[in-house]
Amino acid sequence: MPISRIRLLTIALLAEGAVLVLAVLLALWLDINLLPVSYDLGRDVAVGSLAAVLPAALFVWSLSRQASRISWIGSLQKTLLTLQVVFSQARILDLIAISLIAGIAEEMLFRGVIQTQLGILPASILFGLAHLITPIYAVVATIMGIYIGILYQMFDSLLVPVQLHFIYDLFALLYLRYWVPDAT
Repeated sequence: MPISRIRLLTIALLAEGAVLVLAVLLALWLDINLLPVSYDLGRDVAVGSLAAVLPAALFVWSLSRQASRISWIGSLQKTLLTLQVVFSQARILDLIAISLIAGIAEEMLFRGVIQTQLGILPASILFGLAHLITPIYAVVATIMGIYIGILYQMFDSLLVPVQLHFIYDLFALLYLRYWVPDAT
């Protein structure tokens, strides 16, 4: 059953806003400086954007007929098609707003705070658990968290994971919304 776009936006912005507030409060409490998010804006936007290509390609492949022959991928496809229904009323600007706030809030919390304190693996596991729609979805999110965490560590810039997360989410939502045949 589709969710109205206003309700979807409200839920997404409240949830991600809460994640952002939690990230900022934890950063203040733990004396972690989340700003500036980048010391090399052009490089970090480019790296984050290019780094989103691999997970985006895997996302497209995971929705293919060839991938559906793998049992756990079939389970993941069902989950993704459920998300398609959830976002079926969303407009492009809605998807941009949701993707942007998710990229900023989640990366500030999981990379900027948790990874800084606990390391890549614990931050990635918590990232996966935060995306526990189904067990397989959580595993995929954990692997994505490891990938993002490594890039954060390599480039020492919070903008790289924020940009990657934003571009990937936006691509995935646009792909589900406009290119995958309607599951409703």
